[in-house]
Amino acid sequence: MLPDLLNFIDENGLKIFFEMKGWKLTQPIITEGIAIVKPDFYPDKHIIARSKRAYIYACGETRIRYRDEEYSSTEELLANHGAEALNDFSNWEFIEEKEWVLTRDGLDWLYSFSTLDKLPKRTKYRC
Repeated sequence: MLPDLLNFIDENGLKIFFEMKGWKLTQPIITEGIAIVKPDFYPDKHIIARSKRAYIYACGETRIRYRDEEYSSTEELLANHGAEALNDFSNWEFIEEKEWVLTRDGLDWLYSFSTLDKLPKRTKYRC
């Protein structure tokens, strides 16, 4: 798995990036020093970052087409093809994707995104 700065990034780089945007990183998935940022790799409602008044969590469903087969989770795909399928990530076709959802006080939906380049500054939403 190679860092692409959208879905996979060096774990220290991820922490710095979230801090620069004003967020406290909680529990990212780390594999061989690479942090996985794609929400489809996380269980529903997994919180990846928080502030005093808001948090960012994974939400939605996943459907992936890979090698002419369809999968309902990244875990299922990796169980079938092994971890080496991560090296072929560019050939994964996401039919339905989870998103990172930003909420204030756990109630107010503010914003959603699926790649690291769309992570908002905490102050933009007054969180």
